[in-house]
Amino acid sequence: MSDAPHTPPPDKPSSPSTRARFGALSPTVQATILSIVAMIVFSVVPPSVRALSDTMDATQIVFIRAVFGVIAIGAYLNWSGLYQLKSRQYRIHFIRSTFNFVGMVMWFWALGVVELAKGIAIHFTMPLFITLFAIMFLGERVGPRRLGAMLVGFVGIMIILRPGMIEIGLPELAILGSAALYGGAVILLKIVVREETPLGVTFYTNLFMGVWCLVPTYLYWAPISLDDALPILGLGVCGLFAPFLVAIALKKADASLIAAFDFLRLPFTAVFGFALFGEVPDEFVWIGAAVIFASTYYIARRETKRAGETKSTGDTSK
Repeated sequence: MSDAPHTPPPDKPSSPSTRARFGALSPTVQATILSIVAMIVFSVVPPSVRALSDTMDATQIVFIRAVFGVIAIGAYLNWSGLYQLKSRQYRIHFIRSTFNFVGMVMWFWALGVVELAKGIAIHFTMPLFITLFAIMFLGERVGPRRLGAMLVGFVGIMIILRPGMIEIGLPELAILGSAALYGGAVILLKIVVREETPLGVTFYTNLFMGVWCLVPTYLYWAPISLDDALPILGLGVCGLFAPFLVAIALKKADASLIAAFDFLRLPFTAVFGFALFGEVPDEFVWIGAAVIFASTYYIARRETKRAGETKSTGDTSK
């Protein structure tokens, strides 16, 4: 037997972790991945709201979502560090949360009435409102191609609503109003995340929404049963996690780019609507949604191209 010392085999180079591989991607690609995951998670919320709306008022559902967010984020921040709640923009937090509160009440109420896929399709207008508000309030300039894309999106709305052919009810109008309010909230979010953490922003949003809900929830409170447990978890976990992903994505890319991925909610929500409630969206919902998506996708492509051109020419009016 040889007395030569045993030389251990050289260590194999360790493969990079998933987090490291993700960090090596460009900010635009990271924002794209985060946005897609966020929209998939978002698709769990509408069927959860529909299930709860059979017995609860919309404000109570919003209140439950807000309380869930405050407790979950507050517990995490208490462990990781309350410094993330430091803010100099409480006024913007309050205004943004007001937009979110009113928009969410309108949205949740409508989801209890209209077909889920149709509601999602109409809510696709939010990126158009974001683009419009970015022009109005963030000083973004718009050229004929982006303006044309917005008009195409408006045509998609008309295909879904078909005014003059079918009755446009209050729920459909509430969804449009909700999309506009959410669009305004995203613009304010884009401003506030420049200096603050996504966790802090999400915490204040839920906190102020919960405050807004206190009085109507007290007046119209309905007892919670064991059957409500699963929808509440779907509403709470997914409703909290998805906006957090969006907040991170907004720190990596423009608001118009993030909003373009909102279309992914439709097929997943349609599956939930069919499996749980027997809903089958008509062809006008799919056609209109496709038109709106084409519009927002083109805007996103222009945003990406414009960002590159701005570095070399400073021209933002394409």
